Amino acid sequence: MIWIGYTTIYREGGKQFARAAQTMAREKEESGRTVLCEAVESKGEFLEAMRRIEESGERIEELHFIGHSGVYGVMFGSRQWPEQFSPHEWRTTSIPFAPNANAFFHACRTSRWFTRFFAETFQVRTHGYYWYTCFSRSPSRFLPDHSSQSSAPLYVISIKGKKSHGLIGSALKYSGIAKPEPMIAFDPETTVPDRSYDAVSILYDKTFADITVREDEWSWLGNHLHEKEPLRVLDIGCGNGALLAALSPKLTRGIGVDASKEMVERARERFKDQKHLQFAQVTEPRLPFDDQSFDLVLSFMSFRYLDWDPIMAEIRRVLAPGGKILIVDMAASPFRLRESFALLRSKIRHAQGRRKHPEFAQNLQALVNHPDWKEMVRYNPARAEHEYRWYLASRFPEGTIETLNIGWTHRLLAFDSGPLQPGKTEPLSYP
Repeated sequence: MIWIGYTTIYREGGKQFARAAQTMAREKEESGRTVLCEAVESKGEFLEAMRRIEESGERIEELHFIGHSGVYGVMFGSRQWPEQFSPHEWRTTSIPFAPNANAFFHACRTSRWFTRFFAETFQVRTHGYYWYTCFSRSPSRFLPDHSSQSSAPLYVISIKGKKSHGLIGSALKYSGIAKPEPMIAFDPETTVPDRSYDAVSILYDKTFADITVREDEWSWLGNHLHEKEPLRVLDIGCGNGALLAALSPKLTRGIGVDASKEMVERARERFKDQKHLQFAQVTEPRLPFDDQSFDLVLSFMSFRYLDWDPIMAEIRRVLAPGGKILIVDMAASPFRLRESFALLRSKIRHAQGRRKHPEFAQNLQALVNHPDWKEMVRYNPARAEHEYRWYLASRFPEGTIETLNIGWTHRLLAFDSGPLQPGKTEPLSYP
């Protein structure tokens, strides 16, 4: 059978996504194959759809999703309460694929990370787009949708435009000169790639021996530490342990966890004389610690790698009453013209930092230009700014999000949850 799923409430375009899905369903039915087309507005509804198909004995030859996506795949829910399967959740999800099945994700930027991961996880050929998508009355060229008819044919296509290629891209799109981009297909990989920092641990350790050279982040952190001292701190994504070591005078206990075995070993060796600091490898979104055992949970330049919903439930469990969460991370977001002065200030501070810490600047350049680093980043892309803002604002409405500095394509965000009482965030539709 062919399964076509779509969303209507996550963001704008819900009615058009429904029309595009129904257009696809009609065209697929002309081939005489069984087609199931349905709206799925949450992770729970997607899982329920897969369960019904599996229990019916049917198998999916083609899976199509039409809607919005983030870096880690399709988005459900709403802006007020966004939902997204984490990598861990996808790996524990059952989809009844037929032999030689194909999966298609008709959503923005799905081929940059997600379709490769999906192909590897479910061992099916998976297709996605590199650029942004839009609605068109034609699948072969861009024709704007001006129809008010709910049954008029409509397609989701990917084409370069203003958002990706500026005014020139927009002109080429609306003039009909630009052609739609084909979907990019990924076959299942025969070997699972190493997504960890293991291969770059030596270079990373050398570069960030002193974490305080990251002056914007370090200054913000100093202003947002828990008022209570000494602190029990958990650092998730601890790397070489330099952050906990820099905070050491304020800590009664510091524990760092990281998915990279090599990073953890370097942290243990570097700070073996500081008995109140401990480091452990953690590869799943579960924390091997007692309830309410930390006053502060940090994630410093590593939140993008985490399985947000599963790990957040664990963070809330281990956080003591009145404890808080601090997150600093890089987010993908293009420079906006109104941010010109902010960009200029960030560039000046960056240049000053390079002059002030020339050895760090040199080591950082060597790190980010190394082939192993580029390969690691390919499997660990930065999330979009709106993903951070919508997720954190929905789970922690009393928290604050600040922009610490701005680049041409990325920006540095910092989040302070404020004091939290024991409990969980609002229940999710999964698991």
